Amino acid sequence: MKRLFLLLVAPLALAALPACSSTTTAAPAGGGGGETSEDAGTPNEEEIPAGGTQCTAARKTHLLPISKVSTGEVKVISNEGGVTTLYVDASAGGAMEAAKSPRTYIKLTGEQVEVNDNEAFDSSDWDLALKRVDIFTNGGDAGPGKGGAAKISKKFDDVTAEDADAAKIEAERFFDEECVGRKDEAEFIITTFEGWYDYAVGAGPSVRPGVTFIVRGADGASRYKVGIVSYTGKSDGSTDGPATGRFILKVAAL
Repeated sequence: MKRLFLLLVAPLALAALPACSSTTTAAPAGGGGGETSEDAGTPNEEEIPAGGTQCTAARKTHLLPISKVSTGEVKVISNEGGVTTLYVDASAGGAMEAAKSPRTYIKLTGEQVEVNDNEAFDSSDWDLALKRVDIFTNGGDAGPGKGGAAKISKKFDDVTAEDADAAKIEAERFFDEECVGRKDEAEFIITTFEGWYDYAVGAGPSVRPGVTFIVRGADGASRYKVGIVSYTGKSDGSTDGPATGRFILKVAAL
């Protein structure tokens, strides 16, 4: 029922059409296909294939890219004890304007990357793309990077490098073998950040507690833990703003 309601208030993406009969060249599930090291438990950087997809036409209809750069604000609120707190405006003009507005692209070191959605397909400069409830990494079907993510059922402060070593980091896989876009029951794209929010009728999306994401950067070497603090944040760091799509994130290198 909550998904049906969400469909009524969120812009619907066009159904992805098959663009080719070939499979994607995205990194396979399980951290991009690299064999894990017996010592560290993580793949070596050179073993992680760069992202990319043969489903280029399907990607256009699945992600609905916009050829302009987001004007959403990205701001470092604080940087203390190795933890960076970020404000990211990924509201895309509100739920009804999102289909006409671009994603906001960031580095996990805190900078905004000024690329539009089409340029992002060929850019390794960004680590995360955000737009409303959709968040994805730069790897697999999303971009040329070696990024990926894994969900950890632990609070941000409790996540350690050992958790990152054990995590099964996935590259983005937007399509099946026939280049048909993968979507959930509400017709939203399935990404590695699936499951970050809960939804209540009348209240909308809210951050699911006790969930953190291990994110591999586009460079294939850097790893971060990312905690989503608020979906209704303000640039002053407060979390109780009136508008959705404005994230407060905690980020720390692992």
